[in-house]
Amino acid sequence: MFHKKYFVWNIVLISWILFLTAASISNAQTDLSYYLNAAFKNSPALKESVGLIQINEIEKKLAESRYSLPQISLTSNYLFAPFFNNNGKIISANPDPGAVGYDVGITNGGLYSAQLNFEKNIFNGGLIDAYKNQSEINITAQKNSSELIRHNIIKDVTDQYINAYQAQQMLLLSKSVRESLENQEKLTEELVNKGLSKQSELLLLRIEIQNQHIQSDQLDGEVKKILAELNTLCGLKDSADTGLKKAELEIESKTRGTGFLKQFENDSLLVENQQSVFETKYLPQVNLFFNTGLNAVEIEGIQKKLGLSAGINFSLPIYDGDQKNLTKQQTEISLKSIHSYKENQRLAISNRIRDSKIQIELNRKNLQNIKTQMEQYDQALKLAQAELNRGQFTVIEYITMIRNYLELKKNLVTTECSLLFAINQYNYWNW
Repeated sequence: MFHKKYFVWNIVLISWILFLTAASISNAQTDLSYYLNAAFKNSPALKESVGLIQINEIEKKLAESRYSLPQISLTSNYLFAPFFNNNGKIISANPDPGAVGYDVGITNGGLYSAQLNFEKNIFNGGLIDAYKNQSEINITAQKNSSELIRHNIIKDVTDQYINAYQAQQMLLLSKSVRESLENQEKLTEELVNKGLSKQSELLLLRIEIQNQHIQSDQLDGEVKKILAELNTLCGLKDSADTGLKKAELEIESKTRGTGFLKQFENDSLLVENQQSVFETKYLPQVNLFFNTGLNAVEIEGIQKKLGLSAGINFSLPIYDGDQKNLTKQQTEISLKSIHSYKENQRLAISNRIRDSKIQIELNRKNLQNIKTQMEQYDQALKLAQAELNRGQFTVIEYITMIRNYLELKKNLVTTECSLLFAINQYNYWNW
């Protein structure tokens, strides 16, 4: 009677530890969204991308300022070119034949100048449009880059989160085995003292408890390592161990896979734009200029040397060795290369999406098989309990069944995480 009483109580205790392990696991405090938000906030690559977008927005304004708005400047010059042996006139625009100094045709004998200058390009809308378009393409490229950075962050952080979650689950399951065995040890020791159990069973229990202590310590170190890597990836300071909730990942319903191809489309536009910018050199260049102020070569009567001037500069290239045609050939070659890479990437994405689907279905099937096994194992445990009460089942045999049941639960956790990895992989490529 005593033997049955203790074993029934032991069965209830061990079963409570086994079947309520999930409840203790579910009391996690941190979920995937916390780490994703931290990674987005702290990512230096994302911050740099935002800065580059702002730089290219300013570049658009620079193009307009450089090629459309007038350029106004103030200049002032003084040139001292003295003459010697010139009847005492050191500075002159008309020196004596015997004077010594620079040729007056070069220096004008000196220069006094203070002018306000105005210059503006006209008929250059094509040039302005080409440079503005270049900035727009660069902005689009940076926005695409920012989206890709966020997409990669989601993939990397989610994978690392699943790794950390799996490691924590394994640690909790290992601890549950150890706790079960420790409780069994106390009961078995009482039974040994009363002559109702063997000393060898108690010794084997203690050996197994030591093994579980070692395994738990190893798993604990692994959990801390993986959590530290997760924190580093998200730009967070290392902190105490944090419980993680199971990641709830949904499969992207629509088939996409075009997000990675945007960069090739943008590269093509950039190459074409570079050709357009180059060809602006063949457009007519018309410059209006105007200046007013002081311009004199002698200080005498300088107050009358105030005036103004205006004019037009025009230039149009005629021949440069057929550079336009040669650069077009280069552009066509570059576009073909970009197209080749794009099609290769399209094929690779399609294969990876298909492979991810296969992995998802395989893990779902394995998961269902394991759950079926667990249901069957539950029935086996109930039968073992009844046999244990009748003295037809030893403590060691029952604990072995408990340990095998927990190994099955570990396999369940591994398969669940493998399914999450496959879903994350599928969503990454199906972008």
